[in-house]
Amino acid sequence: MQKLFIIISHYYQLAKTIKEYLIKMMDIDENFIKIEAIGGINSGQEIGTEPMEILKIIENNDHINEIFIFSDLGSATLAASSIALMVNNKKIHVSKGAIVENCFAAYVLANSGAEFQDVVNASEEKLYK
Repeated sequence: MQKLFIIISHYYQLAKTIKEYLIKMMDIDENFIKIEAIGGINSGQEIGTEPMEILKIIENNDHINEIFIFSDLGSATLAASSIALMVNNKKIHVSKGAIVENCFAAYVLANSGAEFQDVVNASEEKLYK
């Protein structure tokens, strides 16, 4: 089952770079995963986040029922959590913590076809034990 990763940053270029980093580290298997990078306000020209852009991505990918959202700062995480509460017919996990580390760990599993809960667990991995 295909999973949707949404990477959100207050600075669009950062979200775009994380997406590129994931794909360079491991080729994407589009049968299992799709990645969208968003960020900034005013079409990414200024620093900030636009919560409704998250919803738009979810709606534009209505065939995908398992969604993972990774964000750079607390306000982006709050926006993602608010949007997740508005969507009732999908499994949505908003990851909290280190955006690159957690996103990469989750990507490796999702890209190999892992189950939703396994990807959730990877996305919440602690940096230290």
